Amino acid sequence: MSLNTEYHTEIVSTYLKQGDKNNSTIIISHSIDAGTLGRYICALANYAALKKIPYAYAIWGIDQESKLILGSTFCPPNENELAVGLSAGAVFSITPLQIDGKKVVVLEVQSAVNTTMQYEGDEYIMINDSPERLSAHTDLEKQIWRNLDDQENFETRPAKSNIPVSEIINLLDCKKLFSMLSIPYPDSPTEVINKLLELRFIIEKNTGKYTINNLGALLLAKRLSKFETVEYKAVKVLKYDGLDITQPAKEQIGGKGYIVGFEGLIDYIVSNLPTHEYIDGALRKNLCDYPKLSVRELVANALIHQDLNESGSPVISIFPDHIEITNPGMPLIHFDRFIDSPPCSRNESLAAAMHKVGICEERGSGYDKVISYIEKYNLPAPQITEYDRSTKVCLFAKKNFESLSKKERVLACYDHVCLNYVRGEESNNTTLRLRFQLDENQRYKISRVFSDAIEAELIKAKEGSGMKNREYVPYWAQES
Repeated sequence: MSLNTEYHTEIVSTYLKQGDKNNSTIIISHSIDAGTLGRYICALANYAALKKIPYAYAIWGIDQESKLILGSTFCPPNENELAVGLSAGAVFSITPLQIDGKKVVVLEVQSAVNTTMQYEGDEYIMINDSPERLSAHTDLEKQIWRNLDDQENFETRPAKSNIPVSEIINLLDCKKLFSMLSIPYPDSPTEVINKLLELRFIIEKNTGKYTINNLGALLLAKRLSKFETVEYKAVKVLKYDGLDITQPAKEQIGGKGYIVGFEGLIDYIVSNLPTHEYIDGALRKNLCDYPKLSVRELVANALIHQDLNESGSPVISIFPDHIEITNPGMPLIHFDRFIDSPPCSRNESLAAAMHKVGICEERGSGYDKVISYIEKYNLPAPQITEYDRSTKVCLFAKKNFESLSKKERVLACYDHVCLNYVRGEESNNTTLRLRFQLDENQRYKISRVFSDAIEAELIKAKEGSGMKNREYVPYWAQES
């Protein structure tokens, strides 16, 4: 499966999980002609500008009510034919997929930029999942124009201006970008520049030269030190020999952009984490004490959700018994809703770009994966701390059940119940006992944990479940 196909398959998966919570995707149940599709593309581009999101999507082949994949017979027209009637800045793709043996079609449309999108001279906007003339919705039209006028933010500000093609290719690791997109590297520099323009990492100027914006520099720089506007956002990794943060630490500062340096960053972090020895057949092997995928997701989240307007950069601090991952800025949603809430980021363009290259596996499911692997490794639950201008996530080394504090047991119980709830699975004494890897004769200990979590008002007994096989749901769960 190509990365592009995998990416759009995850778009479908995200919609199936989030349903009506997903404000970037509409479902179309029938085939449409080229003219109607052109109006949809126009309307979605303007809708994305209205909602301040980098992309909007339409999907064929899903039943909107049941959220089941039914398949579609829609055969989209040639993209070049559609582009003729659209504004020059239109960026979109149409991707047919096979999911569970059924055809699904995904339309991805990039947000309008600088000006509203038009199709055959008219502007459209999505109203109740259908395109309508924007002129009939003056309040929305005014808001779109306010958003377009206010589009310059940290990501779109210039990092280097008025530079030729040759300097762009020297400064940005374009070969690594194309490799991560699973696209052959072009022979022509023009094709490289066109892809950078499409992804909005650079901006074309009338002089025939270009501007690299902060987004392009922060993600693709061969050396961040070449860009004064983003070099202070380089990731720092600190390793301490003990628990005293006042003692000197081994410090490593990332030199590359977030996308092109991400795998190297994760490999460096993991190589510095403690390991334990285990026997595999006749061989002795070392296994990292922490799940690599949990570390990867939390580091990616720190990069994506940081407040780029705050001073400082993401910092990973490695101690003998825990890891701290800190990023500038407070979260936009409360940390006890990280598992179930739809994706929400200050830096939508940065998040979308990292998702496109496969760094973020699925939008809005990163923290679910963190907890899933934490449970698999039987580690204490992560602890999240909000400060005035930063957020810290701590991962802890393994402890047996008896060594866990009451607070640690309750937090692990809450995460377990939340994870099962969003998966549509039950949480009961057996599931939590297996999570803690306890024997059947220790059920009474788990009952105590559930009681403590209820007392802390983090979970509640599920309606209709009896005492003997009682099930539990998060405190925020909506029950019929």
